[in-house]
Amino acid sequence: MHRAARMERRTSTWTAGEAAAARPPFDEVMEHLYRRSLEADGASSLALRDWVERAEAWRIAQALREARGNRSAAARALGIGRRTLYAKMEKLGLRPRWDPCRMDGPAHSPRRSGPTRAISYF
Repeated sequence: MHRAARMERRTSTWTAGEAAAARPPFDEVMEHLYRRSLEADGASSLALRDWVERAEAWRIAQALREARGNRSAAARALGIGRRTLYAKMEKLGLRPRWDPCRMDGPAHSPRRSGPTRAISYF
């Protein structure tokens, strides 16, 4: 059988509706995440800046986990410079679980003015 015909045959087994049913719609996923964020903060609404910071922190932590803590590799995967990654990590309170400066409870650093708790990524 010709290669293009085999590809057509494989891709035509799923309709668009079946593919959409295989995973939740994007709006439902985002609505669920938004509600969970509100519950976690005990807030009635979430500012856009807070929503963007949460998404950014999640993506950076995910890249760091994928890179097994290698910040240079994580920065490359994110398409940002290493120093930019360090600045974002500081701003968002992201630090490795093995960080010797990390304290139990709220994050404490005399130079930090960002979030009051550390988010561990590894």
